[in-house]
Amino acid sequence: MRAAGAAIALIGNAGGGDEEAFNVRNVRQEAGNAVAYGLPWAEALRAVTLSPAEMFGVADRIGSLQPGRVANLVVWSGDPFELSTFAEHVFVHGRESTAPTRQDQLEQRYRTLPPNYNRPP
Repeated sequence: MRAAGAAIALIGNAGGGDEEAFNVRNVRQEAGNAVAYGLPWAEALRAVTLSPAEMFGVADRIGSLQPGRVANLVVWSGDPFELSTFAEHVFVHGRESTAPTRQDQLEQRYRTLPPNYNRPP
């Protein structure tokens, strides 16, 4: 479809059977899979940024880095489509966010296990 000129957008619902589920946390993996199957890296980046914004009619505000647009940006430790990379800095509306991630919250929550927890042998 891409070769025929169709626009591609990856939005985080990889067709796992429940198309009502929206798992944006999976979009990096979906983009990485698309690259592994032949989509050029730059087109995969566009498929998670500008293309969805264009399709939803909001590309005048989001989807690309330009003066006057909403500045949401993530600085990654490496290739954003590699699962081993992590977000080093997150900017929302141009301001760095230092809020804990969901992963940070879960790690903190389960750092101390309940007294009646039986560890596996």
